[in-house]
Amino acid sequence: MKLQKKQLVYSIVVAFAFFTVYLIIYAFYHRENDGLVYLIFNSYALIAVVLSFVVVLRRSVREQRKKVTDHKRLTYFAKNLTAPALLWNDNFSEIVLNDALAELAEITAPADADAKPIICGFFNKEDMTDADIREIVLARNKEYPFRSPSGVLHEMIWNTCAVETDEEGVTWLLSIGMDLADIRMLQSEIESYSKKLTVSEGRHNLTMELMDVGLLLIEQGNPRLFPSEKLQAMLGFRGASFSVEELRKRVYPLDLVAFDSHVQTLRHQMRSFLNQTRTMELRLSAADGEYRWYSYRFKVTQNAETGRLVAGGSVIDITQEKAKDAKIEQIAYEDAVTEIPNRNKLLFVGQELFQITKDLDISYWVIVTDIDRFHLINDTCGYAAGNALLKSFAEVVIGQMEQGGFAARISGDNFALILRDTGDKNLPERVVKRIQSDLATKAVGELENRSLTCSAGFAKMPEDGESFENVMEHAEFALSSASDTLGSIRRYTSEMHDTIIFESNLEKQLSEAVSRKDLILYYQPKVSLKTGEIIGLEALVRWKHPSGKILSPDMFIPIAEKSQLITQITRFVLREACRQASLWQKAGLKPIIMSINFSSTDFYLENLSGQIQNMLNRFRLEPNYLEIELTESMALKDIDATIEQMQELREAGIRIAMDDFGTGYSSLSYIQRLPFTMLKLDRAFVMHMEDDPVVQEIIRSVARIAKAKKIETIAEGVETPEQAEHLRAAGCDFAQGFLYGHPMTAAETEKYIRADMAKKYTS
Repeated sequence: MKLQKKQLVYSIVVAFAFFTVYLIIYAFYHRENDGLVYLIFNSYALIAVVLSFVVVLRRSVREQRKKVTDHKRLTYFAKNLTAPALLWNDNFSEIVLNDALAELAEITAPADADAKPIICGFFNKEDMTDADIREIVLARNKEYPFRSPSGVLHEMIWNTCAVETDEEGVTWLLSIGMDLADIRMLQSEIESYSKKLTVSEGRHNLTMELMDVGLLLIEQGNPRLFPSEKLQAMLGFRGASFSVEELRKRVYPLDLVAFDSHVQTLRHQMRSFLNQTRTMELRLSAADGEYRWYSYRFKVTQNAETGRLVAGGSVIDITQEKAKDAKIEQIAYEDAVTEIPNRNKLLFVGQELFQITKDLDISYWVIVTDIDRFHLINDTCGYAAGNALLKSFAEVVIGQMEQGGFAARISGDNFALILRDTGDKNLPERVVKRIQSDLATKAVGELENRSLTCSAGFAKMPEDGESFENVMEHAEFALSSASDTLGSIRRYTSEMHDTIIFESNLEKQLSEAVSRKDLILYYQPKVSLKTGEIIGLEALVRWKHPSGKILSPDMFIPIAEKSQLITQITRFVLREACRQASLWQKAGLKPIIMSINFSSTDFYLENLSGQIQNMLNRFRLEPNYLEIELTESMALKDIDATIEQMQELREAGIRIAMDDFGTGYSSLSYIQRLPFTMLKLDRAFVMHMEDDPVVQEIIRSVARIAKAKKIETIAEGVETPEQAEHLRAAGCDFAQGFLYGHPMTAAETEKYIRADMAKKYTS
């Protein structure tokens, strides 16, 4: 409103100026009573007035559009923070809660809601004055408890800052919170069953007495199956017999692979079961249309009159028995996000199926797929949108099993599909293209403007491997071989096998390099943003390859992590870093902190703290001069084991840094739970902070909360003085990057430290 008034006044002044000029000119020429001149200047004045209004109106519209765009951008960043966040203004006309806070507070705040009571509730205020707002903005480590509608008390620390003031003088504030109560951790107890379902003679007989039992007769060479009247009623069949194909249509999709394998076994190997009692368990569509678990317990005998083999036995409903094991089955074999089978179940089914393919001379396709650029969905739309997409993708994959097969989520955004080979070599590509087509239709809601694609790799079983795991690895390798091409579909080939051989040879060379001590350490300095002095070094391993090249860890660490070589490399890095740090101290260089990286394989070793302390004692190095760097994805792999391991290291005086903070599952709540001494901000923050005030504010908030927990912060990837100054102003403690030095040899590093010491003494 104020902006519109200003523009109106401006328009009037401009119009009045034009009109005054007009009157002067008109008065001069009117003496001549020239009608033509009178008409010209009259038209000029009218045009000038109209143009002035048009210019001012366009300017007003541009400013209004810019204001709306900036506010939408601010709202977007607030809603996509992983920590509880609240965007509000000081006239309490509007409020924006992100998903984390809305879930915590058990409320939603629609656009037309009365914002003031909600805001006051979060900061434990009956009313809110300007003085209260100043107190909230200036507060450090002050707790503001609030109680959710269900009665749960949340003790929060809010970090609040003003992020925007509009033309009307309304100030927008961003509040980022941390829940201290830590009461959201849920504990569930699952009853332990010591005895799985068995079908012993005594139990089977008892079950037949207490439950309705159907009978089924299968005759070798006869395509028809013969059920009892009771079984017909149980399954909803009419007639004295039904075909295998008719029964197959009743099988639950996820059990089709098992059903087909049972049928093939009975057709080709029934004689091997002669006089044996066997059991088959499947889910079938019952007479009421619901899927239920049935156990077919049968014995193979020979008909004395015809000489044919006959399998006959009882069919009982074991749904209730299966329900007792559902929780254990769910935890062991079901993916929590998509509710389809997980990798464990896939391996269990695949191993059995591989043996069947060898015994019966049949084959299956193993297809592995992943969603292209899925990490961008999590990064820009949040994990809720990412999980929703995974569920949708699971439905798409399951939808390809109408003719039989098995599907599972094996990791992250990776899914696997097993399909029976029908003789059509193009079947895998056609199935994947259907998946790609169906996936594209899932671009709705938050994903509306995104192009959703997936890639796939596939292999044939048993042709392409010596075991199911081997076949699946080859399918995964085919997928990864075109990781840079969106929507790729690749079959495993012998050429890919050559690449595997190359990696195997590289692994052998690496093993020899470790034995010959061809690995060396380079060191990159860490510098105080306040004083400019070096405060630490990160030890980075390199490989002096026989070719003469110095290979970076990206070339060989992934290979080492697939074998036990990574443990030997980590042990070398720890020993060499401690030895070098001790030598420098003995040579009179100032003590600095030495940082080394640990892999997940090594971090979760038993007695890790004791092994590290033994190495420190060996070189007489104080533990506070050693820092262990962990990536957050590794730290969250097993949260309880991580906390226990970290506590032991901290009690020994060893420092711990979270590397690449902000790139994966970052949440400020992890600062509360995990005993880190240093947070390492990922270079992605540094790259965008100069021209992005929201990123600057996030860094400031993280730095403030870290200081409240007595945790230091360091930013990596610093390359310019401007980036360093922004980080210093945001409250970051230290920096690392090419601005201060590239990774250097031990000799180069020693010169660097001595130069830094000399600079201090001469300044």
